[in-house]
Amino acid sequence: MGKPYLSELQQLADTYSIAMTLNIDRLVAAVASSASFPLLVTGSGGALTAAHFMSALHQRFAQTVAKAVTTLDFIESSPVTREVAIWCLSAGGKNSDIQAAFKTAVLREPQHLFVLCAKSGSPLSRLVARYSYAGIFDFDLPSQTDGFLATNSLLAFFVLLARAYHQVFDTSKELPENLAELLYDGKTANEYHSLLREYCISLWERDYISVLYSIPTHPAAIDLESKFVEAALGSLHLADYRNFAHGRHHWLAKRGKSTALLVLITQAEKELAEKTLQLIPSDISIVQLYFAGNETVAAIKALVTCFYIVSFAGERRGIDPGRPGVPPFGQQLYNLRALCTPSVRFGKDTDIATFCIMRKTGTIPEILTSFGELDFWRQSYEEFIQKMQRVSFAAIIFDYDGTLCDGSDRFGSLSSKMTKELSRLLRAGIVIGVATGRGKSVKEALREAIPKRYWQQILVGYYNGADCGLLDDDQHPNFSEKPCIELAPLAEAFQIDIRLPKMAQITVRKKQITVEAKSLAPLTTIWSLVQTIVHATNSPNVTIVRSSHSIDVLAPGVSKSTVVEQVRRMLGILGTGEVLCIGDRGMWTGNDFYLLREPFSLSVDEVSPDPKTCWNLAPPGFRGVQATLAYLDCLQIVDDGIHFDLGQIATKNQ
Repeated sequence: MGKPYLSELQQLADTYSIAMTLNIDRLVAAVASSASFPLLVTGSGGALTAAHFMSALHQRFAQTVAKAVTTLDFIESSPVTREVAIWCLSAGGKNSDIQAAFKTAVLREPQHLFVLCAKSGSPLSRLVARYSYAGIFDFDLPSQTDGFLATNSLLAFFVLLARAYHQVFDTSKELPENLAELLYDGKTANEYHSLLREYCISLWERDYISVLYSIPTHPAAIDLESKFVEAALGSLHLADYRNFAHGRHHWLAKRGKSTALLVLITQAEKELAEKTLQLIPSDISIVQLYFAGNETVAAIKALVTCFYIVSFAGERRGIDPGRPGVPPFGQQLYNLRALCTPSVRFGKDTDIATFCIMRKTGTIPEILTSFGELDFWRQSYEEFIQKMQRVSFAAIIFDYDGTLCDGSDRFGSLSSKMTKELSRLLRAGIVIGVATGRGKSVKEALREAIPKRYWQQILVGYYNGADCGLLDDDQHPNFSEKPCIELAPLAEAFQIDIRLPKMAQITVRKKQITVEAKSLAPLTTIWSLVQTIVHATNSPNVTIVRSSHSIDVLAPGVSKSTVVEQVRRMLGILGTGEVLCIGDRGMWTGNDFYLLREPFSLSVDEVSPDPKTCWNLAPPGFRGVQATLAYLDCLQIVDDGIHFDLGQIATKNQ
């Protein structure tokens, strides 16, 4: 099993070059989308090392909490909250543990879910394709697959993640173009390899190795320990400089004669390392490795250097780390499909009602039970289901972005599946409303998708309902860029602000100001700026709402509820008719909050805490357009309108 370890090391330069030249636009966008949220990143084996590296990058650049966890840890203990980003890393995308972790992540329905895989078309890639809100960056290397230990895929992960984070946060600290420039300092690979081998000889004269590291070299230290254990190369333990001072130093007091100290040093902790080493007894064998450059460069240098140290240990022990020989029980352990079924709280043993209640409350059933609330929510769910199924609907009003059209298709046509479903409803005489924060682009997309004979059945509420008109009406939307009297002071304040115009595109309409992030600027920062400016100008009765892609500041009285009122007038049933509303941002301050306050409303993503409406009944793991299509597939056309058959929902993702 595996392949010669030295042959893998010989391919590192090519791997580095490939990772430096790959188009990473999709990866950069994923990092940008995750940057505003705490991060959970999981992987097994060598991918776990990359997870630790990504965690360090996220905490350093995004300035928020990040945690690398094993797949078992992730499945058993990761939080229910959706306000996180989750990433799954895998070299080959084949092992059952990472697939189980992804399945569990899907059911957590985090704000962002992404997979990084060093193999295109893998089983993991095919699994990701089942869920429209999950993303993936998969690629292939010249080395194809790693041997027994992760090497080339791991280096590629480090380089790709480093490039993505540096690009998102617009730092000037670029990586060197090739591995020789990064690591060899003017030497050839063979010269560097030989000098390092000689320098590390004293490590093999002792039975144990203690490794001291800091934040930049932590992932390399983790990988070194992993490879030593996985290839049975020796006993090695880790500590950062200060944790070493809190008791771990005692190992040297008792076993110093049989222990070597490997010290990984970067500029960031050079002074700390020097002061620490001054206090180490003189009879302790010490090997110091210094990695120059910024923290990211130092981390990658340390990783590759530790790859070489593993090869030296293999030479000394007479073991090829790439082919150490795997016993039958090891193969059986690796192939054990123990994590294939996500934990009971989120898997097939959880009924759809419980899952919907968790979405509604953001809380697991055990906690609701302890608070005495679970029965209340079960009753609320049942009452909502019964209400939805006993009425007929004459009209459906949709949000657009995130509901009829996914973010990646915002300026394109509706999908063929969505067009087919909308046409089915229109043929049956159903009135359709579209409530959107946008203008002409939505009109063009709808006209392109829907046959002209149905345009009089479609009412579009542009600019969050500020400008309503039938799809066949060329007078709408109103393109006036002069703001109304209530928004004029805000439009000026936004433009003269020091930071906002640099970070966002500001579009002024008569009754709406739209603020959209430029490039990869975090929307949460822009949201805070917009709120601050609005409150500073003391603008009365102005509303600020968020969509899946922008922030809208609305004039007094502007709301998507206007679309509901006008659709009811079209039906001649003002105040008495059954109109179904579907959107994705039902929680306040979402731009669908007022739309999804209606008695019969469904969310395809975020929900409000109102027990009487705005439930998310989509199949577990479905979001956005995929959830909308699942709802529409459950609509049965009958003589008096359309009816829901919600019994189909629970089986749609099985």
